[in-house]
Amino acid sequence: MFLADKYRSLLPSSHQQPHSKPSRRRQQQQQLLQQEGEADRFGAARLGSLLPLPASPLAALARVADVLALTLADAGPALAGADPAVAAHLDAGVALLDACNAISAGLDRLRRRLLLARLALHLVLSPSPSGGRARARAALADRGDHPAPSPLPSLPFEQPRGRLSAAARVLAAVDAISSLAAAAAAAVLVGGPVTFPRVSGGVGDLPWAEPFNAVSGQLAALGDGEVASLDEAVRRLASALDASGEGAADDEAAVRAAAQEAERRAEEVAPLLDHLSDAVGGVFRAALGLRNAEVDSFMVGPAGKPCST
Repeated sequence: MFLADKYRSLLPSSHQQPHSKPSRRRQQQQQLLQQEGEADRFGAARLGSLLPLPASPLAALARVADVLALTLADAGPALAGADPAVAAHLDAGVALLDACNAISAGLDRLRRRLLLARLALHLVLSPSPSGGRARARAALADRGDHPAPSPLPSLPFEQPRGRLSAAARVLAAVDAISSLAAAAAAAVLVGGPVTFPRVSGGVGDLPWAEPFNAVSGQLAALGDGEVASLDEAVRRLASALDASGEGAADDEAAVRAAAQEAERRAEEVAPLLDHLSDAVGGVFRAALGLRNAEVDSFMVGPAGKPCST
């Protein structure tokens, strides 16, 4: 028998020791409070780093997507234990993955239209055999035959109220920035009226509310972007081609001027679409990682032990 066991009755109880170490539960509570503060600071700092947004809508959307991917990646470690907020968030994670797929499909459509525009520009601007202008018109017609882009999924943000757990606070930031990114994607890639999310009331529990609202306001104020400018330049080129005969010299200057403008717009859009596509892919991977972490949190008991099946 160990001496400590033999003389346990002579030892002061834990609550009688004025300098005893904090209990495991107290340590866990302190760790959660520290995680809450760090998550809030990171959220506010990351949103603040977006300001001011680039004048380019595509670049601004890519930056929001990058911040969303970082927020998703950091959310997993805050999901220790079976928190009710995690269970409530599972459907939101699936919706975000679906939105990423829809945005990626929209970007693929834009890149194909860009490819057709560049093919037409190549036929117009470079020496080509007879019939080059006709093939350029055909490429532009093929580009314009695509149906209007489908509406992108929206991700409405329902602001939580009251005292939030560490997991709930982190997931609230994930949902808010996801909603912001989805609204920005709809405005930039599809167009039309879009409602951008804002955080109102009870902002004391969401310290990142102020930079979030500032970013939301700047995104809503962005005008027509590079895609709209390219479409307009391509329309002018198509009109110039239609107004000129095959090889007609009188309208050659107008055609070349329109083609050069469209080429400049195409060169501007191409790298922005590539960057945005990479950013959306990063969001998808991070969202999938968070969902895996959420599912794993239900496989671990409160003491860090696997749940029995």
